[in-house]
Amino acid sequence: MTTPRIPAPTDPDTRVLYLTREGCHLCEDALPVVRSEADRAGTGVEVQDIDADETLRADWDHDVPVIIVDGAVHARYRVDAEQLRAALAKRSWWRRLTGRA
Repeated sequence: MTTPRIPAPTDPDTRVLYLTREGCHLCEDALPVVRSEADRAGTGVEVQDIDADETLRADWDHDVPVIIVDGAVHARYRVDAEQLRAALAKRSWWRRLTGRA
């Protein structure tokens, strides 16, 4: 079993990448929480449908939704608002240096 590759958002200022797929009820439940916490933190959420990309589907087929914060997997399946808020409150040194969210 290989480790799934973590994709990067297309916008370098976006801190949250949300992997989803059509018809996923867990995805539908988690996305409003993710968007709300990202708004609170002043950052964007990039949503990617894993079924639109063969590599994403192969790597993350059974894990959606996947919430990736600053290039690291934060949560799979369900998201806790308080834990996501805490993760978004932390900023990497290069983001602090460049003034990015």
